[in-house]
Amino acid sequence: MKFLICTVIYLLICNIAHGLADRHQYKDKTYRLVLGPTPIFTPSITQGAGALLTHEITSRLNKQGYQFQIEMYPWARANHLFNSGKADVLFPELIQDDSQEGMTGMPIYMIFQAIFTLKSQPRLQQLNLLKNKKVIVVHGIMKPQELLDMNLNPIELSSQVQSLNMLRARRADAFYGWVGIGDNNHKDIHYGRPIIKRFVAFRFQITKEGAKLMESFNQVLAEIIRDGTFNKIFKEYRPLKTLINQLSKEEK
Repeated sequence: MKFLICTVIYLLICNIAHGLADRHQYKDKTYRLVLGPTPIFTPSITQGAGALLTHEITSRLNKQGYQFQIEMYPWARANHLFNSGKADVLFPELIQDDSQEGMTGMPIYMIFQAIFTLKSQPRLQQLNLLKNKKVIVVHGIMKPQELLDMNLNPIELSSQVQSLNMLRARRADAFYGWVGIGDNNHKDIHYGRPIIKRFVAFRFQITKEGAKLMESFNQVLAEIIRDGTFNKIFKEYRPLKTLINQLSKEEK
């Protein structure tokens, strides 16, 4: 009986040790983490809640022995780097975006897409109202299937700033894109109700290594939420959450 108990304890210890070793066996490389620019989370590689959260997570993982190289590119290139396997992590990514390769980790924050128009024009609340209009989108962002099915041949630009400036110049009728906090303060542009609402997350490669990296990210993110760091980082984004809730109520 004692032998059986000792054997069980030994096997449990071996399994735990193997699990820990297995999770950390990929620390001998530098992971490439690519950010895509968004007006909400990542306006630059060092600014915005998403960028700050990324640096907080990687800083904590650095103390565990992980190494990261953080880069930022326009979305078309960022997506290409990840989908071709040249990047290990991509952020911010939408959960349930079937157009992308990889798998997403813990949900982080909800954002939404809407149609932007000049205030001299009515708000557009539905995608079908874009029919026969000249529409701008940011190259590389997720587009709903309904928009793709309309065959609009939209103008694709590299950033939201360029898109809004083109709209101001009246070289297009509307811009379809993500809504950020600063978009509430435009003197000449407004937007309609949310077309798509999705949570964003970090995206990882579908490999054993990618799964272990995702597990490590999720654990550190959980720690950041528990110790209050997450709320400090996203404090300035509470107005956006309030806005989303208000617009959601209007839809009902």
